[in-house]
Amino acid sequence: MIPPGVTFVVPVHNGERWLDEVLKAILAQRDGRPFEVIAVDDNSTDGSPRILAARAAAGDMRVLRAAKRGAAAAMNQGIREAAQPIICLVDQDVVLKPGWLAAILEALKAGPGTATVGAVQGYFVTDPGAPLVARVAGMDLEQRYAAIGEGTTNHVCTGNSAYRAEALHKAGLFDESFGYGYDNDMSYRLMHAGYALRFCPGAKSVHRWRETLRGYLVQQYGQGYGRLDIVWKHPGWVAGDAVSPSLMMAHAPLMLMALGAGIAALALAAAGAPWHPAAWAGGAILAGLALERLVAGVRAAIRHRDAAGLLFPPLHLLRDAAWALAIVVWTARRLKGAGRHPSHSMGRG
Repeated sequence: MIPPGVTFVVPVHNGERWLDEVLKAILAQRDGRPFEVIAVDDNSTDGSPRILAARAAAGDMRVLRAAKRGAAAAMNQGIREAAQPIICLVDQDVVLKPGWLAAILEALKAGPGTATVGAVQGYFVTDPGAPLVARVAGMDLEQRYAAIGEGTTNHVCTGNSAYRAEALHKAGLFDESFGYGYDNDMSYRLMHAGYALRFCPGAKSVHRWRETLRGYLVQQYGQGYGRLDIVWKHPGWVAGDAVSPSLMMAHAPLMLMALGAGIAALALAAAGAPWHPAAWAGGAILAGLALERLVAGVRAAIRHRDAAGLLFPPLHLLRDAAWALAIVVWTARRLKGAGRHPSHSMGRG
């Protein structure tokens, strides 16, 4: 009996740095089943088209050209062209570990008496040799993964995942008006359509996180902005989900309150009015946020035997500030009547 075939869809936009490694790892997953790889080049201006052309000429994959409408649109283009019943979505900066496909397909099977599994997310492992900022980002996510455990989840991230093609088409494919957040939206719609979602720690991959502080904060601003778009469309998920739990979601509004209190204290001091209460309030909020992140960072440092975890407080307070800025910008756009657009959260050069 021939096992079900798979189509890998890889959206690409200026992913030259890691792209060849990513494609090699995907091709190494071949196990005799029907297997195809579709890369969708979303108007790359770096060396990505050259890498893709070489792979296509070797017969390893097909390359489609997108119209620079964002990652969700690029994925949808690949999904529509997919010939196999299972679609694996892998980002251009995600390197699959050996055995990833076998593990994730096993998790995609529905158990007796359970709902059909529509999507499964794999596990991003932290690269101990990555630069400091990238290691902290990876350790933070792994700590949240530990709270999920193996089995049912309510959020499947697209960069490291497998979907039933029928489930994606039934849900209506990805919402192309989203930048960050299209995977949350799809997860919630799949569950609404009656499908189960699973998390598979055995399907491991390495995510090449942003390596500089600036790159990290730009990405975090986008993710915070995308989360607001999600809450606007799905208000029932305002408290977060398995991957971004309620405590994490509370950080951004609390940071905004702390920054507002600090600004108020400065204004009051300039006017000669009592400013200490506002300053103390802002300082207390910041101290609470920092303490929560310190506890999490110490746990991560022990878990990974890496002192980089002790950078959780400063790095994540900066993340909170980026999310707070996203709240301000998102609110201003909404008040002006602006609609949702992928470039608002996931700018593409």
